[in-house]
Amino acid sequence: MAERPPIIFHDTVDSTNDVALRAAGEGAEHGACWAADRQTAGRGRREVGGKRRSWFSPENANLYMTVLLRPDLEPSRASGLTLATAAGVCSLLRGLTGLDIWVKWPNDLYIGPKKLAGILSEALTGSGGFEAVVVGLGINVNTTAEQVPDELADIMTSLRIEAGQVFDRLRLLQGIRDVVVKYTDQYADEGWSSFIDELKGYDRTVGRQVQVSKNGGWRDGVSQGISDDGGLLVEIDGVVEKVQAGEVKFR
Repeated sequence: MAERPPIIFHDTVDSTNDVALRAAGEGAEHGACWAADRQTAGRGRREVGGKRRSWFSPENANLYMTVLLRPDLEPSRASGLTLATAAGVCSLLRGLTGLDIWVKWPNDLYIGPKKLAGILSEALTGSGGFEAVVVGLGINVNTTAEQVPDELADIMTSLRIEAGQVFDRLRLLQGIRDVVVKYTDQYADEGWSSFIDELKGYDRTVGRQVQVSKNGGWRDGVSQGISDDGGLLVEIDGVVEKVQAGEVKFR
């Protein structure tokens, strides 16, 4: 395996995605990684009032990191890098912790009903078109129950809360960077075939009520799980439709 670029660690940044996007524009390599103890402007995928929702970022407790990818694939397939990342990180964390971590399509990791991690991918385009993708991850590692705000107590958790132990964040950082590159390279080279069955095994949404954003509104349906090409199958009014992008709310 080729040697990876070094991981660059900061005490505090606005957002590791912003740092990575700037570095990508300056020619940073595939597999380069930036991490921070604290983000002042970390953001999630969902938009509220036209702005991306902020990510809860206590200092010296969790992982806030971004991996730069320069995959050889068509721009139309770039959105799949987020789900490929989710599959790889889920596999790694399950193996390290023994916890029943699952993938909430397309970009979150959960334990039971509570969110453990979120993923936000952003593309860099230039005069030549698609140039790179930065994949940002916020992973709740060593946050304690006492640190979780009351308004988030029912919807978020951490590895420490669930496993009852403190985790080595540096070890996790190195492992996660490597597994993100591995799974996204596989996706770019082989499509979904090399790990789609594994990914489906991490899905806990089959049979659950969902709402899908469609044509400017929300449609109620029932999840039928992840499709062979990384979409989400949803039964709406008796017809199974495939969602490839957009917002999905699980009830």
